[in-house]
Amino acid sequence: MTTKMKKQIIYSIVALSLLSLTACKKYLEEKAVSQISYQLYETQAGLEGALVSAYNTLRQGVVSERMLTFSDAGTDLFTVGSDGNTAFNQYLSTLGSLDGKISDFWDYHYNGIAQCNVTLKYLPRVTMSATRKTEMEGEAKFLRAYYFFNLVQHYGKVPLVLEAYDKAKTDFKRTAVNVIYDTILNDLRYAYRQLPQAAAAQGRAFKAVAAHLMAKVYLARASAVSPEQQAIRGTRATDLDSAVYYAAKVVNQELGSFSLVSDFASLFDINNQVNSEVIFAVQFTTTQLDNGSGNQMHLYHVPQYDAINTKILARSVEYGRPYRRVRPTPFVYNGLFGDTRKYDSRFVKSFVWGYIANKAATNITTTAGNAIDVKVGDTAVYFSPIYYNTQTELNAAIQENKRFAVYMPLNSYQAFSRNNLFPGLRKWLDPLRPTTNETNGGRDWVVYRYAETLLLLAEAYGRKGDFENAAKYINKVRERAAYKAGEAKTVQYWTFEGGNYSDRTASTAEQMKVTAAQISTNFVDFILDERGRELLGELNRWEDLTRCEKLVERVLKYNPDAGNIRSYHILRPIPQTHIDRLDPVGPIAEEQNIGYY
Repeated sequence: MTTKMKKQIIYSIVALSLLSLTACKKYLEEKAVSQISYQLYETQAGLEGALVSAYNTLRQGVVSERMLTFSDAGTDLFTVGSDGNTAFNQYLSTLGSLDGKISDFWDYHYNGIAQCNVTLKYLPRVTMSATRKTEMEGEAKFLRAYYFFNLVQHYGKVPLVLEAYDKAKTDFKRTAVNVIYDTILNDLRYAYRQLPQAAAAQGRAFKAVAAHLMAKVYLARASAVSPEQQAIRGTRATDLDSAVYYAAKVVNQELGSFSLVSDFASLFDINNQVNSEVIFAVQFTTTQLDNGSGNQMHLYHVPQYDAINTKILARSVEYGRPYRRVRPTPFVYNGLFGDTRKYDSRFVKSFVWGYIANKAATNITTTAGNAIDVKVGDTAVYFSPIYYNTQTELNAAIQENKRFAVYMPLNSYQAFSRNNLFPGLRKWLDPLRPTTNETNGGRDWVVYRYAETLLLLAEAYGRKGDFENAAKYINKVRERAAYKAGEAKTVQYWTFEGGNYSDRTASTAEQMKVTAAQISTNFVDFILDERGRELLGELNRWEDLTRCEKLVERVLKYNPDAGNIRSYHILRPIPQTHIDRLDPVGPIAEEQNIGYY
């Protein structure tokens, strides 16, 4: 996508603030304008504005910590950083209905739903081409389904609001989860039929986007294991077949030419954001005037690297502003990638393992205790993923790496207590920000990408017991994750990981492949691990664990900070702000989720 195209979308979003019913006070004080505001939706321009507002609301997930807190914090893969939210990461008693993040997540989703409902309500009254009218209805129903899918996964029963209201309404009742799932799928089936084969503009929904989400929703309903959850979600025998059907539509190129980017690292190159793997992305821009609050996800996975040794390493745009909200659990480094870690380039490419000195200094005392002179471009900090069992082994490793000003063996038996120092996740870094302290980033939020579609298809086949097809599609993802022929591996390959020096530029594609037999045992845990390896930090982990009924089990097993988690934490509390607005209000057991009253 060209810069010009991207600006056009952002301009539309900014312009919509003039159309929104929640615009600035000055606008609402002008009676003549407020009286015709609903009439504005009876024009094509006004209605297009309402739909753009529904898209614009998606941005709220990453203009702050909303999606990070709900989707990655307190899982098997991420725990609390030194400046993180302890309530969500550690499941403390303060994680309750009064928490502002609970109501904030709820409100922004219902704001998006409200704009979808406005679009759908006024669409029949507007004169425009039949083709565009059909497309707009499909877009609005896709977005409404997206918002409700997030809500039902986190809160369970929620009010199913399918109408636009122009007067205050206080008598909302929560709807059964299975009914919400049916409604989501009805919206998506309609969207799939009505949406165009290709997006009308970058960032808008089209058939492949609806198909991807449908596969995900069907798979979520089919992932229920216990009879209780199957009844709650309304699981049907055909759900896995439906997941296969829609995921295969995307994978088989029936809905567009999608393919994996050849190199995993280049997938997250900020100069390569529009690529063959992106199915749906929420748009941002590097033009600060047009960017609103901007994508702030670049802040949250960054360690406090700028406090390690200020003589040789200062905060930089490249390495990011260190908010250190979350950090990977020990499992990510020491277990997730398993025996094939040395063959899987994602292990190296997902993180910043070394921080390069951007200041020169003399007589710097290293971790090993010797004094060295450091030049700009030298390695200032090096994180090693190698596990050392004893102090003797640790001391030997430090001496071996005394050329580094700071050597941090991350997985040593004593290292995990450093909750401010850890390899930073690369995926969200934004080196195009104008200054080191700028919080508003311009990176797009890739919501759906082709690698996930392959894993959705693989999981659906695996759950059906067809492990041959499951392995086939898993291997497509794993072959991309392998080191390519001629690609240099890191020095750890032959020094610590057991690889041969002579193989340092050999392909590892064969070693990365799995067989049907290998994945048939404990398939659900395998696919969760594979999704973790591929989609680490991409804002979907909590939902993956809860749909598979694995949240409590895997958090207790892999997250040493989250021992307070209980069975009721599979749902979030209903915001007290919502309950307080209800009139009439029902019994607390009716209005609130168990465990939170």
